[in-house]
Amino acid sequence: MGEKLYSGSYKEFIRGIDKSEYTIKDIIQHTKKAVPGIAGELHLGKVETILKAKPNLIDRVGFDGQELLFQSEKGYDPELHTLEFTTGGGAYIKMNAYPEAGYKWSELELDDLRFICSNYFSLFERARLSSIIEKAAVTESMTGAVNIAGLLQILGKYKSNGTLGRYTSAFMNIKDFKFLNKRLGIKQGDAVLRGFVDKLYGYLTPDEVVARLGGDNFVVLVSDERLGGFLDLVTPLVLTSVDKDKTKELNVFFRIGLCNVTQDTEISDVLGFASTALAETRKPGNGDIIWFDKNIHEQHMAIQKATFLFGEALVNDEFQVFYQPKVRLEDNTLCGSEALVRWIRHGKVHLPMEFIPALEEDGSITELDFVIFEKVCRDIRMWLDTGIEPVKVSVNFSKNHIKTKEAALNIIGILNRYDIDSKYIEVELTESACYEDMEAIKEFLETLSKHNISVSIDDFGTGYSSLSLLKNLMVDIIKLDQSFVRAIDGEDETEVKNDMVVIKNIVNMVKELNMDIIAEGVETLEEAGFLREVNCNMAQGYLFDKPMPHDDFELLLKGNRVLN
Repeated sequence: MGEKLYSGSYKEFIRGIDKSEYTIKDIIQHTKKAVPGIAGELHLGKVETILKAKPNLIDRVGFDGQELLFQSEKGYDPELHTLEFTTGGGAYIKMNAYPEAGYKWSELELDDLRFICSNYFSLFERARLSSIIEKAAVTESMTGAVNIAGLLQILGKYKSNGTLGRYTSAFMNIKDFKFLNKRLGIKQGDAVLRGFVDKLYGYLTPDEVVARLGGDNFVVLVSDERLGGFLDLVTPLVLTSVDKDKTKELNVFFRIGLCNVTQDTEISDVLGFASTALAETRKPGNGDIIWFDKNIHEQHMAIQKATFLFGEALVNDEFQVFYQPKVRLEDNTLCGSEALVRWIRHGKVHLPMEFIPALEEDGSITELDFVIFEKVCRDIRMWLDTGIEPVKVSVNFSKNHIKTKEAALNIIGILNRYDIDSKYIEVELTESACYEDMEAIKEFLETLSKHNISVSIDDFGTGYSSLSLLKNLMVDIIKLDQSFVRAIDGEDETEVKNDMVVIKNIVNMVKELNMDIIAEGVETLEEAGFLREVNCNMAQGYLFDKPMPHDDFELLLKGNRVLN
């Protein structure tokens, strides 16, 4: 049968199954169509194939099936001839072939059969490898999750076929993963990521997706009706491992931003909206799972706008200092002020709440703090040079400064450059900043203290460990949060009485620790009267004056106008 290998029927068989774009299933189907063309020449009675391809990181499904490729209407001889083919990559084919009924194959014919089957196996392996290569282009190599290119490809497919609106996108980040990496080691940390993806693949249906965007950031596309089960699975995700015959469990906790995807949602927004919701979970007081909504979107757009315009605003000198007077309660005289930033753009004055959160989030706040501090020092220098005696000005510094050793030195450097006595400056920190890194804050305070620069803690009483701060951090001034002051005007007599007791004892405790205390947000005569009775040193608030621009405050310093 040597010449038969080059016969027209053989060529048609090869042409029928030799297509580069075929998948494994395509190869099987086209082989079924092509075999009858050579069955007569080979005297084939029956041929069936058992196909196996082990799952791997790229192809998690693999292939395992048995197919009848051909059976002659004339019947087949029971004499079975088995041919087996394997590769090192985990692929295996077993071919069971039977001659026509009553026919015996010669050795030469069996050799021809083996040759044709090996062709079939080669095409099968090529289709398998092509599939793996195609999947590898859209698969993240370490975990086997889909990569960003693959995710966008799938989203585009669902957008075009009208099924995108069936899903919810979940942007996920492992909580404290850096700590987990340090505790377990990088190798085990990687194992956690792989375990997470494996666990999800065990839950997700073929149309649902888990994609790794890098680090410990993942996006999961899960159908709306299965979202509840998915959240149950990952809050927390329980991973098990066996070490020396002992089973260990690790609870992995996530921050998750969720977006309800519609058919009209832009592909970029499927990721963007969920990412924005995830960012909200990092803000103090928020939960670990947050849904994207209109309010979050508007806040995010405001943040993007503030961040985008920040550099231009600096160049155009749009950030200005407003001064709010501080009053000595025993005689209602001006004793200090707080420097507050205002963003004046196109004639409109923007309050800090409109842009400070955005600048804190992207880190620009550290630059703005020093811009305002330098403006204050410039004003104080000018007042001194023109014979106007300034009062002590408190300047706010973000908690981001505590993380760097240079911040305190920069403050000292600017004071020296303008030749300003430290008695005119007070550095103001929020209470929450003092919880970030106790050793760093102590070093920061110690450096300022060596140069006789006063430090105050703002919003005192809003944290969970306010009293421990008094014990551990020796600052100069405590600013009593306005929520305490406002409670004095409450309608519930019992609550008012209790609040008064708390304020009185805070004032006494602060004074016994040789610190000064100032109450912020004072708006009524009743509030001021009570604070005076309990010997609170100072107050600031609308009762005395609102924050005012440089020229108005200068009139106060000159004595040309009085406090309200």
